[in-house]
Amino acid sequence: MYTDVHAATQECGDHKYTMRISRLAIDKLGIRLYDRVSAVLAELIANSYDADATEVEVSLPWGVTLAGTVRAADEPAYEIVVSDNGHGMTTDEINAHYLMVGSDRRIRTGSDLSRERRRPVMGRKGIGKLAAFGICSTIEVITAGSHPDDHTTLGWPVSHLVMDLGEMLSDTERDYYPQPGALDGSFMSKRGTTVILRNFFRKRVNSGTELSRQLASRFGIERSDWRVEVRNCIGQESFTLSDLPIDVMEDTRIDLSRVPVRFGHKFLPVSGWIAYSKQPYRDEAMAGVRIYARGKIVAQTRDFGIPAGFTGEFKLRSYLVGAVHVDWLDDEEDLVRSDRQDIMWNSPRGEALAQWGQALIKEIGRVGEKSIRRRVWEEFVERSRIRETLEAIAPGDRQFRDSVIEAARILVTHKDRASLDDPAHIENMVRLALSLGPQRSLLETLREIAEDVEPEMDVVVALFERARVAEVYSLGQIASERVAVVKRLSALIDDRRSLERPFQELIERAPWLLAPEWTPLGMNESLKRVRASFERWYAQKFGTTLLTSAIGSERREPDFVLLHDSGELWIVEIKRMDYHLTDEEYNRAVNYLYELDRFLEENPRIGTQFPRRRLTFIVDHIDRLGPAALSSLMSDQRVDRRTWRELLDATLRAHRDFLDRVYSMRGSDEDSGTARAG
Repeated sequence: MYTDVHAATQECGDHKYTMRISRLAIDKLGIRLYDRVSAVLAELIANSYDADATEVEVSLPWGVTLAGTVRAADEPAYEIVVSDNGHGMTTDEINAHYLMVGSDRRIRTGSDLSRERRRPVMGRKGIGKLAAFGICSTIEVITAGSHPDDHTTLGWPVSHLVMDLGEMLSDTERDYYPQPGALDGSFMSKRGTTVILRNFFRKRVNSGTELSRQLASRFGIERSDWRVEVRNCIGQESFTLSDLPIDVMEDTRIDLSRVPVRFGHKFLPVSGWIAYSKQPYRDEAMAGVRIYARGKIVAQTRDFGIPAGFTGEFKLRSYLVGAVHVDWLDDEEDLVRSDRQDIMWNSPRGEALAQWGQALIKEIGRVGEKSIRRRVWEEFVERSRIRETLEAIAPGDRQFRDSVIEAARILVTHKDRASLDDPAHIENMVRLALSLGPQRSLLETLREIAEDVEPEMDVVVALFERARVAEVYSLGQIASERVAVVKRLSALIDDRRSLERPFQELIERAPWLLAPEWTPLGMNESLKRVRASFERWYAQKFGTTLLTSAIGSERREPDFVLLHDSGELWIVEIKRMDYHLTDEEYNRAVNYLYELDRFLEENPRIGTQFPRRRLTFIVDHIDRLGPAALSSLMSDQRVDRRTWRELLDATLRAHRDFLDRVYSMRGSDEDSGTARAG
């Protein structure tokens, strides 16, 4: 092997280091596939793992926008540094392996295990080394090693090279020659590799807590000879990479080692677990099932692509969590996408895994739905103190108390725990339950009053105060208004000439079109204050006026519509019918989401009220998005996209459910039948 490596070095001529690759491939494999800081760090850490490192130290600034923060003239620019104590590389190995991009590592080395510790290596495609070019234009590599025979009396020989993206892409035909660094040819007392990233694009680094979750979600390694420490270079904080902490409902946990994947006439091994979390996770790192191959994440799914219509569907996509280890996805047959953000589901083994996952979804859906309803109801009773309230206002009327409790159960049935974080929301549900509870006995009580020739006026007033007939009528009005809104949405969609403004106004006036589980109980005046504060903050930060509402903004189109419910702020980017979303528009909207995070971090009193933030594109076509934007859209659990037809279809289904609930609370079987027919 050494002869081949040395020969490769001789072919380089006068240049010590040479990369042989099409420069256009660098653009597509590096910049386009890895556009997030956490994804780049994961690739660099994985390289250290494959190099048999036992200690890895990562240093970077937390909570900043790289290349986007104003600094003093004498303040050094940001750097990201990843150092390890792995076996390192010699100059010959750098040329033959590290700078050989796109070749299968396992074929080239003749093994799928690491050199010294015999770890199942994560790397395969030979493109992860380009990942850093997705966030910066300069990569510096300092490495000392590598085999015991390479050690000298002076120490381990050092190879030091600097790669520049601009120079690399300047000529797509010729070989690229990285520049030797200042330490090249010197010696070090220890083996290992350090990678330094500089000259960043405008990329956001999350807070330490978020970064810890993001990195933890990308690895599923349980080894005693492996430790990664991540340090904030502009502060004193640090954390050690560990398992992702997820609090689950133990009665829903399924041990996957007992459920192999059926593939033809044999079974393929799987390990790990899936369960329902104790609270709905909107954080992209925490939510959904993470699929690992050789200890590194290769996909994340909320439902394994199962069709709608199964028990527990409503809650599953918010509560389902898990970690599945499927090493045969990256074994003899490579079923992992180049960016390691998903697997090839349309392959025979991918289809078998999807069918296996869908069967599990149905099983856990049945178990989880009951557990979630029970837990949400228990928490509602505890937080609302509804039983104590009923004892205080109706100590001698058990029928009334039972009726109100039954109405409250109906109202809480389809809620998740996140909705209980808002005290005003809970208070409104209690008030509505008090209004709806007595209705079944209303006619009987009226008959008793009618039999009294001269009923006392205070008796009649007390009856109607308890029954709150006006509120019941108001609920019926809400149902009628929803019918009108759905008809309006359908008409706008059918008229393919409709512009963005009427869609924006409709969504803002009726946000339950996006989240049908929302009710008027979830809306309050605090959104207006948040909008105004965020717009002022944005104008001060960037000197640009931002508009977050379509209502009352006649002079120009809003930048986006901002909605809110139950501790969640929701950016909605709305495009007209048949519109094709562009990369520029996608990136601008994602930046709005990041800046909203930043605003809430800088204003914790407001931020604690809205622990979850998300972004939704309502647009019919995404065929003009580049690979980076598409990868971001598919992998970022806080970002999603819906077509107008999908939105209408989901609204129609949920609308019928809403009317059924309304009429069931009013106790009218006849009206419920009418709702289902509507």
